[in-house]
Amino acid sequence: MNKDKEKKMAKNTAKTVTRTAALERTISYAEKVRLMVIEVLREETGRELTAKARFNGQTFDWEQHNADFRSDYADWSLEQLLEAARKFYGLKNLDAVKERRAAHKQQRAERIAQAS
Repeated sequence: MNKDKEKKMAKNTAKTVTRTAALERTISYAEKVRLMVIEVLREETGRELTAKARFNGQTFDWEQHNADFRSDYADWSLEQLLEAARKFYGLKNLDAVKERRAAHKQQRAERIAQAS
């Protein structure tokens, strides 16, 4: 077989890459909201457990907490997450969760600014 035929056969048998439009590769707004609530709960829980560990002279592993929390609550519905936010942190609705998220972001930005 000559080299040109070999190249053509290799091209034909190579994996065909299909292009997907950018918006089709993103998650829905509802899923983004659900993930935001998970992240607020993760942050609030981590802060609480960090304080508890500090009080008891222990250390707290944020990386392990983050991985475990996301795994533990990945399948919860938005309604379940909002109920947990209300029950454990007094966040009565989605607007309260959004405000808490904004506060977390502001605190993080202030920590970064102080560190530099």
